[in-house]
Amino acid sequence: MIRSIRAELVKLTRPRFVVIALGVTTLFAIVMTIVGVLLAEPATPGGPPGDVRLLSTEALADAGGGTAVFAQTAGFGAVFLLAVFIATVAGELTRGTFRTMLLQQPARGRVLAGKLAAIIGFTAVLALVAAAIGWVTARIIAPGQGINVDRWTTMDALGAGLEDYGRLVVFIAGWAAIATVIGVLARSVPIGVGIGLVWAGPIENVIGDGWTPGQQFFPGLVLRALINPASAEISTTRAMVTLGVYAAIAAAISAIALKRRDVTA
Repeated sequence: MIRSIRAELVKLTRPRFVVIALGVTTLFAIVMTIVGVLLAEPATPGGPPGDVRLLSTEALADAGGGTAVFAQTAGFGAVFLLAVFIATVAGELTRGTFRTMLLQQPARGRVLAGKLAAIIGFTAVLALVAAAIGWVTARIIAPGQGINVDRWTTMDALGAGLEDYGRLVVFIAGWAAIATVIGVLARSVPIGVGIGLVWAGPIENVIGDGWTPGQQFFPGLVLRALINPASAEISTTRAMVTLGVYAAIAAAISAIALKRRDVTA
């Protein structure tokens, strides 16, 4: 598994790829943070939490407002994240790269697990960079919106920031697990991405949002509840338990699919 992680990191840390990834991450962090701050409005007294899709000005003035603004608006990039992960996994099977790696490491599960760990780790580092850029961006424009940022540099802010980053990493890992299952089963980038977009778009957002059980069990909506607890229909604890069950199911399906499908040249 270690060799698989190293092999994947060789590809992910190529200078050109790193520059592109950092550029996209920086642009996304700045734009989404600006949108999140500018669209923030005072909380409605007595309003139900489920109506809160973006942070309120009161939440932004809290200790964790500087990191929460990016962590929660990052959920809007879930579909893009899913498509990239699916293309990465399915592309390895389509191009034959996965078959080549099996010549050195026959344990297919370890190879796939190593690749997945490297991808999640690399994306987590990008998320940390994005969170830092988002904090700086929010710190610059928030005062102009009448938001007090004095509490953003306290110890409470550090604790809130670590929690927000932890939620973001779990969010990334959840989508990576879903993408891995789709990529392994589809074994085709166009088909896999198409399936992912249909599920994460029309099915979850149309059916799930209007159906209470869907908000509690559809994986994408559970992940959204984790990263945006203010608008969640379920608690963080239940979301984590549900995601743990889904992660185990995803690992089992991927392992069985790889084992039963002979990988030949």
